[in-house]
Amino acid sequence: MRHYTRRFRVRQYEIDSFGHVNNAVYVNYMQEAAIEASADAGFGPGWYMERGTNWVIRKLAIRYLLPAVYKDEIEVTTWISEVRRATCTREYEIIRTADRSRIARARVQWVYLDSSTGRLARLPPEIRERFAPTNEREEELGIHIQKGQKTPEAFRYLTRRRVQTFELDTLRHVNHAVYLNWIEQAYFDALRAAGHPVERTRPEGWLALQGGHDIEYFEPAFDNEELEIKSWVCEVGRVRGAWTHEIHSLDKGRLLAREYSLGIFVNESGRPVNAPMHVIKDVLRGPESASS
Repeated sequence: MRHYTRRFRVRQYEIDSFGHVNNAVYVNYMQEAAIEASADAGFGPGWYMERGTNWVIRKLAIRYLLPAVYKDEIEVTTWISEVRRATCTREYEIIRTADRSRIARARVQWVYLDSSTGRLARLPPEIRERFAPTNEREEELGIHIQKGQKTPEAFRYLTRRRVQTFELDTLRHVNHAVYLNWIEQAYFDALRAAGHPVERTRPEGWLALQGGHDIEYFEPAFDNEELEIKSWVCEVGRVRGAWTHEIHSLDKGRLLAREYSLGIFVNESGRPVNAPMHVIKDVLRGPESASS
């Protein structure tokens, strides 16, 4: 099996306050397409359960190219580009069927585990054969800013939260898409702390929307675990900016995930605009700028 395609109709509750599909929803679409693609190749959830194995995501990179809105039909095509001893790399292309516009492009590294021990498990030969990797050259996703100004002295914003039961998946740890919701909230919290909440930026004629995520997951988060998210601006460009977010478990004293988040400055019509430098300076300085 090479390519597998699954279509989704955008539902109203998947639309966020900006009027388009929330960025984490695309990752949910991708997960469902991957599960169905595996089942179509003969390896459904029951097959893995019988063998005491499962897949988890180690790395996820996604570049958002155009927004999707309510009732749009979205086509997610997925295929395997590489298979190794205990991992596979799955590619995703997300298209709007009405005009065949590319909405997003993504790449995910899935890791095959023994469910009882959580350790890497060798892929069975039949999976390696039926997944039929393309062994293609990686397409550059364009998530990272080219020639951006590094900001190593940027203020580190800290937010804390506790894992909620509804954020868990069937493996009883936090679903990987939930991390993107946490990261988005940490970003808005940082803007607010610096004196620029979203309700102020909109009347000023600009927004900073997610352009992409590049996240690596190191360990799972579990129910009721106390977390700290550390966030800071790591790069600034003319119409783009980027943040680094680190998610730490305070209970275990471990880094659970690290993410590079691309933001694009746009006006209300969605067209790119120059970065508002007074806001950038305030965010780099930290909360004291909000009271000065």
